[in-house]
Amino acid sequence: MQKMYSVRKRSLILNIALTSDFPLTATEEVFALMRKRYSHPRIAWIPPFTRTGRERFPVAQEQFAAYGFSTLEYCDIDQEVNEGQLAALDQYDIIYLTGGDPIGFRRNILRSGLSTRLRQCLAAGCLVVTASGGSMQLTKNVSLFRLVNHHLDKVLTEYNEYDALGIVEYEILPHLNRQETSFLEKVRRYSEQIHHKVFGLADGAVLLYMNTNKFLCVGQVTRFHKGEVESIETA
Repeated sequence: MQKMYSVRKRSLILNIALTSDFPLTATEEVFALMRKRYSHPRIAWIPPFTRTGRERFPVAQEQFAAYGFSTLEYCDIDQEVNEGQLAALDQYDIIYLTGGDPIGFRRNILRSGLSTRLRQCLAAGCLVVTASGGSMQLTKNVSLFRLVNHHLDKVLTEYNEYDALGIVEYEILPHLNRQETSFLEKVRRYSEQIHHKVFGLADGAVLLYMNTNKFLCVGQVTRFHKGEVESIETA
């Protein structure tokens, strides 16, 4: 069965799909949400970096077009920023944040002013769909990514330097099904030291907000909280 969770103290009514690897895994619940609200949506496709974004964009166009979404527009926040496009970002129907290095993604989001624009988009009723490193940007912090290459003590000591947008009040670990057992133990220990929850999303999993402050878990989702690990039964 699907599981619904409440999120407290949210000032925005959220329309968000936080995923691990969409659309590489074509999660139908996400496509259904995109189709439900827009017949031919205009989608802003936002990668963290210009070079890799330009390389990946043609493939992304094909992926989205295969499911009926043909109006995909490249939106740069790195070396080729179009200030006019960013200023009018709330005129798009859907904002899509790709995967990619979440530390560099965070840096370019802050530098380009996208953090403010995303809140404006949500306030205007836009749907925001994210994948992997893009999903981590909407959470409390992106320090989970630093656990890959740094000791836990160092990550915790420098934790406050890696605050994310805080639109949702938890953290996300994407690609849960690809992680080594030793790394997941590190995440469990990390969860002992932070106040909020961590949701691990396997590829194909999604946390869905549908014009509400409650989210629906779909797919393989695991919750880490205060050192406890719990698999959440979902659709």
